[in-house]
Amino acid sequence: MKLKVVSRILITLSILSFGSKVFAQTGFVPQKLSGEISSGFAEINPILSPDGESLYFTRVNHPENRFGKTDSQDIWFTTLNPDGTWSEAKRLPNAINLGRYNAIFGILNDGKTFVINGHYSDNGKYWIERGLSVIERIDENTWGKPRPLNVKGFARMNKGLTTTAYLTPDGKYLLTSFSNRAGGKNHSIYLSVKEGDGYSKPKRVKIGDRKLGESYEAPFLSKDGNALYFSCKVGGNNDIYMANRTDDTYLNWSEPIALSDTINTPGWENYYRLNDKESWAYYCSLSSKDEHSEIMRLKIYEEFPYVKLTGLVMNKVEESLMLADTGYNILVNGKKSDSLKIDRASASYELLLPFGQKHCLLPELANWEGIPDTLDLTAVKEYSEMSKNLYLQPIPLVRIYGKVINTRTGLPINPEMKYQILVNGAISDSVKYETEIAKYAMTLPLGNRYILSLNLPNFTSKTDTVDVINAKYFTEKQVDFYATTVPWVEVNGVALDNSTFTPIVGASAPKLKINGSTADSVSIDPVTGEFKVRLPFGKKYVTAIESKEYRPLDNQLDLTGYVEFTQVKHEVFAERKDANMAILSGKIINLKTGQPLEKETPVKLKVNGTETRGFIYDSTTAGYTLKLPVGVSYDILPSVNNFYNKYEQVDLTKVKKGTKIAKNFYVTPIEVGQTVNIDFVYFDIGKATLKPQSFRSLNALVEFLNEYPNVIVEIGGHTDNTGSAAVNQRLSDARAKSVADYIIEMGIPQERITSKGYGPSKPKASNATAKGRAQNRRVEFTIVGI
Repeated sequence: MKLKVVSRILITLSILSFGSKVFAQTGFVPQKLSGEISSGFAEINPILSPDGESLYFTRVNHPENRFGKTDSQDIWFTTLNPDGTWSEAKRLPNAINLGRYNAIFGILNDGKTFVINGHYSDNGKYWIERGLSVIERIDENTWGKPRPLNVKGFARMNKGLTTTAYLTPDGKYLLTSFSNRAGGKNHSIYLSVKEGDGYSKPKRVKIGDRKLGESYEAPFLSKDGNALYFSCKVGGNNDIYMANRTDDTYLNWSEPIALSDTINTPGWENYYRLNDKESWAYYCSLSSKDEHSEIMRLKIYEEFPYVKLTGLVMNKVEESLMLADTGYNILVNGKKSDSLKIDRASASYELLLPFGQKHCLLPELANWEGIPDTLDLTAVKEYSEMSKNLYLQPIPLVRIYGKVINTRTGLPINPEMKYQILVNGAISDSVKYETEIAKYAMTLPLGNRYILSLNLPNFTSKTDTVDVINAKYFTEKQVDFYATTVPWVEVNGVALDNSTFTPIVGASAPKLKINGSTADSVSIDPVTGEFKVRLPFGKKYVTAIESKEYRPLDNQLDLTGYVEFTQVKHEVFAERKDANMAILSGKIINLKTGQPLEKETPVKLKVNGTETRGFIYDSTTAGYTLKLPVGVSYDILPSVNNFYNKYEQVDLTKVKKGTKIAKNFYVTPIEVGQTVNIDFVYFDIGKATLKPQSFRSLNALVEFLNEYPNVIVEIGGHTDNTGSAAVNQRLSDARAKSVADYIIEMGIPQERITSKGYGPSKPKASNATAKGRAQNRRVEFTIVGI
């Protein structure tokens, strides 16, 4: 029976990939293909289409064969079903089943070019002689005419009863197995290589150094070309062997090794082939008790090394499905998995997990606790499907959050106003604050009733209650607090001597007067002169100090711009009755025009850096009066918006009480091109090093540049014409640079300051007199950009 099955032809197989379909778990043991293929007749020579969707094979002596039950071999095929089984097999049409012994020797990579057994007539209807032909499949039911495949010397050399062949899918190598003796039954394996439109003369392949058996049949070359598989008849029995390539000719191979007894049985095994990924082996087997050969399949390794895990995501407390609107996720070993699929409508999930290791599964959901579950897949070796439900349980907490809103503006309160949310009247560590946006949040245990209140000085707000006594699941509550300001401003004041700018202390028994009335409830600190008073905002006030040693001066306190509680500073000046004063008077002059300031221009005056209430200015005439204690030297600076206010030094150290001094103060409009002398800048003769007494004047310029950060200036250095012009030029350069460097060191950006020396080239007065030369030796600045 065995000889009858293989008496005419042995056929080689080119196995390609199965595509993307996943087959059910089979185990690493040989299995017969599905019953739709097994027909009770001998099936040999399985070969897959490149896409893995069709399986071709030869069925022996079937009644539907072209030559019926006697000595016939026809090609049949089956297609892959979506569930991984094969459809009922059908015979291919006579367009390809042309002879008595029909077989497919290979399918090229294009999936439509087939190599078949035999040479045929020109019209493609009759078998003529043994050989190889190429035929193309046009569509499912239409085939072209077979064309001879030219292999040099093959017809002359092949004289035996049977033949096998294997053509690699790339068409490069052709392996044949035949006998060169007339009527011979024992085969040797030969190699032909692609040459033009045909193949080279077959050369015998050398396998090992000794003869293995009687016949070498059904050769197959691994995808990388390094392993040769074949069936060898040893002692009357066919087993499958493997040899390794030993050089680049493909003609020399190592000693063959028999495959394991999982494949080789006491019966007959042949046609061993691997798929494209070499994860499956296909071969034919005939056991001693069977009456026909069958196609077998054996898994070599798992091509899809995963376990498909499915299950439900459930509420552990109620043993119910998680609701569809909950955004839970599942972590695998602490990370998100790209293979995870979740159907929230059914609360189900699907995962692909690599086998051979342990996996920790953890469902996660905000404000729920996931219960971890470990799945041990270390012993799993091939694709499997498992089911496991995962559980979440609610966290027994309430999250309370909200904002603190200013009822006046409807906006979050100023973040500088430090506030606290009290829980049951006490500070709670669970309260967390986002002060910049006036938000808070806390988490508290369920099963209680909480009274929440706002602690914010000088604001009032209602309390609120959160009742979670009967709550079972995590919940969130928004509680916003609406804070209303108290209707006053806290004035932090100090009583000051108008002449010395020192506090008016206890010996003078000072009292605060507000709008002409003594504020008996306000206490002035006898040491510091400081006081605090709350005044309703939205109004203007006149304050004064009443004291036996001081005359009151009116001090303006304007609270009309305030709409909620805040703290403001306020200085209240008074004039000592017995002060030794000098009286300064004059005008505020615009240096650009040389005329007094325009009417109604507001002017203030700083004495030693502090605005003085003793400065009395008439904006209609630009005239002023100022009383200052004698015996002191003063730094005086007018203050007019959008003007450079020229610094002056007034020395009253040797002036007598009651002296009247005429003194104008000067301002320059902030305009490009305006130039101003920087007075009171001192250098050693012939040097550029600034003397310390220059710093008071230069600091006034720094203050101006800080007040107007867009102003760009050039510092100019000038000399008289005494001495060498070159020396004067260098000196003016150095002195201008010294002033510029000082200003930059005081924090003014370097890009706003340039310096240049002009030497004696721009005199302001005649160099013929000592006074003129003194005027020409100067440092000034010019506004060059705004």
